[in-house]
Amino acid sequence: MSHDKPNGLTQKELSLLILEGQQQINERIDQLHEKVNQKISRAELSGWLVAVSALVVLIQAVM
Repeated sequence: MSHDKPNGLTQKELSLLILEGQQQINERIDQLHEKVNQKISRAELSGWLVAVSALVVLIQAVM
């Protein structure tokens, strides 16, 4: 078995396989990132609750 071709693949073929795998990993990371960004965060939820509560208090104070 030659050192130039481990597992019967050339260095270029191995490099291309690695690059292809890296592209698939990057695509998966992008998909997961989009999925996380679609969900409302705890900080956003807290901010909206504070804003709505302040509005309710303001309306009650005016009435």
